[in-house]
Amino acid sequence: MHYIRFCRTPELHITRAGASVKIVLAITTDLSDAFLSPRSPLQLTIVGAYTQHRDGKDHLIPVNLTPSTPPTWLAGMRVLKLDVPLPLLPQPLETIQVRPLRRLLTAMGTSDVLPGKQGLVMGVYADMLRPGHSLPPSVCFRSLRFSASDDVVPQTLQIEEDLGESIARHIWDSGIVMVSLLEDLCLGSVPESGQRRLPLLRGILRAQDRQLNVLELGCGVGVMGIGLARIMALRRQQAGRAPHILMTDLPEAEEKARANMARQAGPLGDAAGSLDFEPLDWEDGKEGAFGEKAASRAWDLVALCDCTYNTDTLPPLVKTLSALHAHSAGHGQGSVETQVLVATKPRHSSERIFWDLMAADGWAVREQTVLSLPVLDAEGQTMEVYLFGK
Repeated sequence: MHYIRFCRTPELHITRAGASVKIVLAITTDLSDAFLSPRSPLQLTIVGAYTQHRDGKDHLIPVNLTPSTPPTWLAGMRVLKLDVPLPLLPQPLETIQVRPLRRLLTAMGTSDVLPGKQGLVMGVYADMLRPGHSLPPSVCFRSLRFSASDDVVPQTLQIEEDLGESIARHIWDSGIVMVSLLEDLCLGSVPESGQRRLPLLRGILRAQDRQLNVLELGCGVGVMGIGLARIMALRRQQAGRAPHILMTDLPEAEEKARANMARQAGPLGDAAGSLDFEPLDWEDGKEGAFGEKAASRAWDLVALCDCTYNTDTLPPLVKTLSALHAHSAGHGQGSVETQVLVATKPRHSSERIFWDLMAADGWAVREQTVLSLPVLDAEGQTMEVYLFGK
């Protein structure tokens, strides 16, 4: 996929001639290592929003700000600078969104992502920088609509990430694809043929005999762990109970992960307390040195998403997985045979050493699938998903 990125915070400018919003954006891959180079010009739409108090509640009112000649991203571009005129509004503009004008090219919901039939571009939101504010917002937002939501207003997963093109504290393709896959596994109906991908993993996620305990390694901004918590909250409307999900990563990831956890408090309701974060360095994990939360229970499923790209970290990662398996097998509150869910978008051949290390440590692939990940006007990619057991 490609992602529209604000290079800096959209800024409101007011002059005698009127008001406008200055936007500087780029459209890149998830790692920002390539710019979108479309065969046909990609037209963009711009939507702002302001708050209106009505019937005792605050309502976010959208405003279409797209000029009559829509802004356009062309092959060869590295940046697009816009000065978007603002109409007279009853309240100050609070947020602004940029996404493709054509709905077919926009990654808006899980049902757009999972079929893997079309290269997509994900839009971006940001709060406005207002005149006189010395500290501009440093984050932007992305949202993914759950296709299985029965609500009149569809539920969406909103995740914040840092502004700019750095790969740190950003959403990556694998997280978006995995949320779409997990929704299908947890909530999708089984066809009459009974043929569905990853039946063992589906059974683990749908088990109702006890609470499911999931630990995520290398959670980043929290897309997969938080997405699973939200999906399970939708499942609870049908059957089942809230799983306990512990997201882990290095200490520097905690602030962003917790910020995104806080954004789910309303949709998660009383299940919000079953989603948590704890720092975990794999150099400690390989020795079985876990924090209080990771050591507090046996783990049914350990999940990791796009964590195999750095081959230097693979030996301690594999040893951490085995240490978690041993911990869960001998846990005082009841032993559990830990399964490991690995999702990866292969980037280079050296990553294959991960499978060799897993086999050498006694892990075997129980099931696997490959998901198509088309790229707009470029060579397609894939997502590989594996369930390991011992």
